[in-house]
Amino acid sequence: MKRLQALLEQYFPCPFERGGPVLIVVGVLSALVFVYIEIWYEGKLYNLPQNLMLLTFLISAWGQRRQVKSDLVIKLLILAGVIPWLLFAINALIDYDTAVKYLSAGDLIKLWLFLPLAWWTGGSWLGARRMLAIAFMGLLTAIALDPDLMHSLNRLWSGRRVDFDIHNAQHGALFFGLALLFPLCSFMRREQDKPFSGWANALLIIAGLIGLAGLVGTQTRAAYVGLMACGVVALIQVIQQRKYSAQKRISMAKGVLVFALIAGLLTWSAKEILYERVAAESSTFKMLLSGNLDELPFRNIGIRIHSWAEALKWIAERPITGWGRKARSDVIQLADQFPADIKVRFGHLHNGYLEILLGFGAVGFVYLCIFWVVLLRRIKQAADKDLYAFALYSSVFFLVLNLFESFFVKSSGEFAVTLFMAAGYSQYLAKNLEDAPRSECQAVADEQPLQSSPAEGKSDL
Repeated sequence: MKRLQALLEQYFPCPFERGGPVLIVVGVLSALVFVYIEIWYEGKLYNLPQNLMLLTFLISAWGQRRQVKSDLVIKLLILAGVIPWLLFAINALIDYDTAVKYLSAGDLIKLWLFLPLAWWTGGSWLGARRMLAIAFMGLLTAIALDPDLMHSLNRLWSGRRVDFDIHNAQHGALFFGLALLFPLCSFMRREQDKPFSGWANALLIIAGLIGLAGLVGTQTRAAYVGLMACGVVALIQVIQQRKYSAQKRISMAKGVLVFALIAGLLTWSAKEILYERVAAESSTFKMLLSGNLDELPFRNIGIRIHSWAEALKWIAERPITGWGRKARSDVIQLADQFPADIKVRFGHLHNGYLEILLGFGAVGFVYLCIFWVVLLRRIKQAADKDLYAFALYSSVFFLVLNLFESFFVKSSGEFAVTLFMAAGYSQYLAKNLEDAPRSECQAVADEQPLQSSPAEGKSDL
């Protein structure tokens, strides 16, 4: 077991104490299995890898409780468990039956799965990239396991919409978008002391092209808007780079140019698809601009707007505490104007922010904002530039997608947050806990690197 621990810690080195060999082996392996299978095998093992990763993390982190308990992030984690029950208690005083019916205590805490994954990733630059590479392999596996793969590839080649059997096209767009963003962030924020070899560059380019092709194939308008928002953020950062050295400004400008070329290629390749989809909703846009909401047809955008309008009525009744997230199904089921087939097909609001406001009110929404700001600031303080850029741009992309899909409270969205936050946050953990004592086995693992392992700072995914 110690030999297996040493092997794992060569590829996922960690500078702080995490427990004995059995705990580390089970923790790291369960985390890697979780990352690999979550897209294509979700829930089919009763979430065993996820639960093992979480359980071993809790046991391991208990040994570091003195170091971690004072961190604001841990206090926010505790609040994620407390807030739903506090709001439930308030709602129970108003109407006990509806409070019990709509209670969903685990939604905020699920956004914190990045913490055990970051813990077991270890905190090294290469370890984080290897973890993301395993997640990308999981995406490729999901594509390969599409029962109609050849048909999907033919549809993709002919310009029709595909989802590769990854939930639906919106969920596929989320993961393909992340697969595109990581190579872009790697090239935009590459540090001079961490050069990539030719084969690593080639693999990053291939991953980016797969992400680009998949994103085009999903034909998800929200994803295109999300990438444009990332481009705006990148442009703002270029302007801010004026105070830095000319070399850094040139490097950042090159990255933005590549990003602009990718965005242009994406828009050009999908221009006819986008035009057709937007044109098909022209009558809906006209009715919306005229303020005639009652006459909006129940298709695509119309369904979203009707559900949003109905949700706002519920939110207005309890703007501070919300109702509990499970109220979202009744928002649609109890609406008189919704046709019966729509009530059968849809049970959510297609908007993550409205889901949070409906379920947890302004309290939950403010908590979510604080959660995001604190995490990004922690990652910026400690992470390598490419990992921070990945967390930042993925956040922008993800937050835009939530305007049109309820990813905050869906397993796909929770997994996406876990990936792009864990990579950078693992380095924050490492830098804040690296003074803790290490076990003898871990020390030996650090001093005797395996010859087959790539050296830190060299190329790897």
